[in-house]
Amino acid sequence: MIMMAIAAMENDDDKTFMLNLYNDYYGLVLKNVYYIARDANQAEDLTNDTFLKLIEKISLIRTLKSCKLAAYVVYTSRSVAINFIKHRDVQQKHVYYGEDLDLGEKVPSLEDNLEERIVHQEEIEELGKAILKLPEKHKDLLYFKYILEMHDRDIAEIFQIAPDSVRQYLTRARREARELMDKEMNKRAE
Repeated sequence: MIMMAIAAMENDDDKTFMLNLYNDYYGLVLKNVYYIARDANQAEDLTNDTFLKLIEKISLIRTLKSCKLAAYVVYTSRSVAINFIKHRDVQQKHVYYGEDLDLGEKVPSLEDNLEERIVHQEEIEELGKAILKLPEKHKDLLYFKYILEMHDRDIAEIFQIAPDSVRQYLTRARREARELMDKEMNKRAE
């Protein structure tokens, strides 16, 4: 489908640009949408949706340098995958479960440590909230390192810093996120 959309473009320079963009970033986009959506059946469709969104913004992305272009492609694919998850979750809320579904199978057994799981889930939620409060650069660093699993040298190239400095910036970002999380949890405890 994406190839038909590219072929339908009127400007030959735009066609060439989009074909090169597709060839260069297809693997990264596919990995990113699969990592976020965790749905192998939808990963290819989400990848195509990402490139369709990029075609709509071709005048903007043609002006971006390679590092910013890569970041823009990654953020677009992330946005497409997150929107898919939100839509899927809304649909699942409205699904009717038939009589043949044994809901007893989904109830956690007494052997599971429910309290531990709840505390762990709360910590994850608090960490997510703390990360959202971080400066944009720290959020991006953490996202590229831990979500996209990028190498330090690639991150350094995007942020135009020395590769040896990436670890220091990541340490600061993690420390700041932890401090924000601890501060918020202490407020709740009081």
